[in-house]
Amino acid sequence: MYMAIDQTCCKDVFGRMKSCACSGSAMVEGRLMLDKNEGVWSKEKAVRNINILRTLIGCFFFLEEFAKSHQRGYLLAHTLFPNTMDNSMALDYPISKFEADNNLDNQNVVLKYRIAADIANDALIRVLSKVAAGVSVHDLCQYGDDIIQARGIAFPTSVCLNNTVQYHSPLADEPEILMPGDLVKIELGVHLDGYIATAAHTTVLNPDPQKPIMGPQADAICAAHYAAETALRLAKPGVKASTITRAIIETCAIFRCVPIEGTGSHRLKRFVLRATRMIPSTFDDGLTPQQRDEADFTLEQGEAYAIDVVVAAGDGKTKESLYKSTIFQRDVNQSYQLKMKSSRIAFNEISERFGVFPFSIRSLRSAPSRLGVSELVSRGLLTPYATLRTPRTSEPVAQFKCTLLLTPAGALRTTLALPLPYVRSTYRIVEGTEAAKVLGQPEIKMIKEPKLPDVPRDIVFGRKPVGVEVSMDLS
Repeated sequence: MYMAIDQTCCKDVFGRMKSCACSGSAMVEGRLMLDKNEGVWSKEKAVRNINILRTLIGCFFFLEEFAKSHQRGYLLAHTLFPNTMDNSMALDYPISKFEADNNLDNQNVVLKYRIAADIANDALIRVLSKVAAGVSVHDLCQYGDDIIQARGIAFPTSVCLNNTVQYHSPLADEPEILMPGDLVKIELGVHLDGYIATAAHTTVLNPDPQKPIMGPQADAICAAHYAAETALRLAKPGVKASTITRAIIETCAIFRCVPIEGTGSHRLKRFVLRATRMIPSTFDDGLTPQQRDEADFTLEQGEAYAIDVVVAAGDGKTKESLYKSTIFQRDVNQSYQLKMKSSRIAFNEISERFGVFPFSIRSLRSAPSRLGVSELVSRGLLTPYATLRTPRTSEPVAQFKCTLLLTPAGALRTTLALPLPYVRSTYRIVEGTEAAKVLGQPEIKMIKEPKLPDVPRDIVFGRKPVGVEVSMDLS
């Protein structure tokens, strides 16, 4: 309610100010023509008054933009802590509201997407600042989740090393320490009132910061970065999804890399992390050309996408890793009369705190809740996110992910392009190629990094979880 009232007032006030200012300018210019004949005003005096009014008009336009920025900053400062959203709303969401709530013509919808992105950007930057040799992967994940927990996690923080692909968010009893030379991928997501922002970034623990990282790590990072940038520039209304897929594959091939099979960029909707439309990063060899054409679609104005490019310096094939699944998501299409008390406790907590969004069992507050997860998985009420890896450690994986809004005013990137690690590939994008032509296009408009309030003092990097985490055999 505050946002709607505030925005309407701003539009009304500044609309009147601009109207008066523009009318005043026109009146002075008209008076100049009249008074030049009558000799009442000198030309210099008239021009001076015109310039003054034009300056005022410029100030009004500046103040209008400042008001929008101030509104966003005010909402950030007053909504970052605590999270007052009822996640259970997502489980009882009226279909009649669904289309209206996903209309990017509505500035309040865009504003919520942007605020969610501001929080995601801040969390990702803070987690990246803690990446160093000797740091625990668990501590990085816990820190990221702590920062955004009050807002509502759309996807828990995961940290994957080297040839691990995605969804690794270990518990405290799984000690994994960063080592010099490790390639580190960090992914997380935030939602505000169901509007989602997701982001991922790749960096390397360079043993010698004065020298660039070279070899397969550099190739994978360059391939993932440039493929993501290519996809961003192509993702416009009227463009076929297959066009973007083909560009991703061709860009990766320049660096002798391949997108990970099964990955792609998903459409976002309110409360929906993965809508039906997906831009695949690879073509499914099992589909006939006719089936591939039927699965293809055209991007449209008003859509939001998580542009996600995951690339391996290998053949793109994956296998299950040795890590246990710790990230789960409720399947709202399944129901079951649970027998165990711990399962009912877990189900109630998951429904109330996370709704339809993925969560890490590390975030469950009690041991009974964690124990109850096993039955929820076995009964199909929860879907695990498996942690995958490439077959060989010599095939590192890089990932870059951002959130894109196809608004009526043009494409808007809401999650930031962060500084890249110091790498150097032996391969180059040659002038005249399709990749070079696409990358030569102007960059997608990106929101400015806001100044967020400091995180609460009780959020400390490396803190130990309260209570005892329970190890579960979900096999």
